[in-house]
Amino acid sequence: MISVQRDGAVAGSRRSRCAAGIATVEPTVHGWRGVHAVFARAAPALFSLALLAPSCAVAADSEDVADLRRMLQELKAENRKLSQRLSTLESVPAARPTKPAAAHEHAAPAATAAKPAAAVASPPVALPSPDLSETATKRPLDQRVKDLEIGWAAQENATQQIIRDTLSKTGPKINNYLALSGVVEGLASRTGQFNGPTQENLALSTAELDFDIKLSDWLTGALVLHFDNGTGAIFPTGNNPVVPATTPGLGVDRFTLDRTHISIGDLMQFPIAARFGVETLHFGTSTGVARLDTLSIGTPLTTEVFENRQTAGGLEFAWPTPPRQPLPAPVVIPRVSPLVVAPAVSQLARWLGYTPLPERPFRPQPVTPPFDPPPFYGSVMTYKGSDSIIPNRTKIDDYNASLGFRTRGNCGVPYDQLTNSLICPWTLDFHVDYDTSVFESRFLHSSYLPFLSQIGQIPGVAASVKASFGPFAFVGEVNAALQQARFLDGLGTARSMTPMTWQASIAYQFDWNPWITEIGAQGDFISLGYSGSKDMAGVSGLVNGVPTRIGFVPQNRVFLTAGEWVMDGLKVAVEYSANWDYPVSSGGTGKVAHGGFGLVQLNF
Repeated sequence: MISVQRDGAVAGSRRSRCAAGIATVEPTVHGWRGVHAVFARAAPALFSLALLAPSCAVAADSEDVADLRRMLQELKAENRKLSQRLSTLESVPAARPTKPAAAHEHAAPAATAAKPAAAVASPPVALPSPDLSETATKRPLDQRVKDLEIGWAAQENATQQIIRDTLSKTGPKINNYLALSGVVEGLASRTGQFNGPTQENLALSTAELDFDIKLSDWLTGALVLHFDNGTGAIFPTGNNPVVPATTPGLGVDRFTLDRTHISIGDLMQFPIAARFGVETLHFGTSTGVARLDTLSIGTPLTTEVFENRQTAGGLEFAWPTPPRQPLPAPVVIPRVSPLVVAPAVSQLARWLGYTPLPERPFRPQPVTPPFDPPPFYGSVMTYKGSDSIIPNRTKIDDYNASLGFRTRGNCGVPYDQLTNSLICPWTLDFHVDYDTSVFESRFLHSSYLPFLSQIGQIPGVAASVKASFGPFAFVGEVNAALQQARFLDGLGTARSMTPMTWQASIAYQFDWNPWITEIGAQGDFISLGYSGSKDMAGVSGLVNGVPTRIGFVPQNRVFLTAGEWVMDGLKVAVEYSANWDYPVSSGGTGKVAHGGFGLVQLNF
């Protein structure tokens, strides 16, 4: 583009010179009114034309001279452009110093929320300003322009960051009452089977949209939509009659209502609240959101066997109600940096020639920590169970109850002195749950559906504890039925079983600091989990008239998981799993199945 403009300028210069020569002849044409006028005026014009004609001829014939002139003109034009750009860049005023933070941002937090290291609270670095010194002016013109353009780009990038940060303060809110969030997970796996070959799979494991509703502190709700490909054992959808019902692995993609609730009350201001919705009932550590219940990619046997989702309503309570008090002093929470994947990708990108634009560093904004919730909490919920257990039931006679206790502490030491602690700060959450019918769980209900009318209502109890000590997190849980379930299986064999599962796990957070409230929610982490089962070897059922082992889970399961939050909202994780089946004498195969998993999770 620039070279074309330069060629046009050179050609225009030639035309101007020739036109100037011709213009000196034109006045002589109008002077033929008299003989004397002709000779008097024509003599200078003819002399000028005689001088111009040879020079035009030489310019047309000498291509080398023309090229040299063109290159000279291009060089002059380029120098003019560089000078103009330099003048423009140097005329931009240097970035103004950042306005000091408000006084309340520097207020020292309380003993339980002390200020972090000074490195985190250091003032932001100013953007580079133009160097107008005598030494700088002696540098090559191209280098001066390049340095100024980099500084200008950094300033523009910082301005865009300020705009993004300002807009992001609204968070995921759609309006004053509704906020949108969600998750998308991609899963790659290679898993062994107790019976059959090793299977490899690449699947969309989760796609979820969460709508959080808050009309006031006293009225809240939620609506969660979940993607289902329609091929699961629970609520499958086929595309009959186009595809025969016996064709496996075919389904209709759909978004379904996963869970929803309405909550009336504020347990931080009043001890009782009402709740209604489609939810996972309190029974063990399961909340219905696997990514929040455990750091492993796979599912613990406690959740797999006993998770119970129902349409239920009832009351929640928390006591004692916290007294009204001023908000805690704000604290600047240090950021946990990724240590493996993100630095490796960044280094690889630089090796491939990528150079990110300079970004303006920002000091993390002070965050006001929430009030501690009441230590004692619980709920009493009621729901109508399945007609498969009690045929033609007309009453709502199933219920779920939960009672828990939670607390935390910092060993009486300020947080900024706990950066190397392996114990403090610490948290503890223990609760006990009761349900009138454990065979209402999703797994037990679907697996033992042909026998539920014989089994009836079997009550169960669960006890679980979640604790954290410094960079470590622990989970322990035991779930069990309180009575034996007796029935005749598909072959007419008398069976009795008392389902029971348990789990224990430990996790460690790398680059930990005392202000982290949840292990594994940022940075790098590693987790080791074990879960086991009893009386879950399965029974014989008739599937299309063929005796088949159904209703079983592994006797033991182990997970080893490592993950990293590469950036805000993006987690990658890998996992090794091993499953031990029940021995042959108990109805199993006695085999061990190994598996490997890789996960990419997007949270928004």
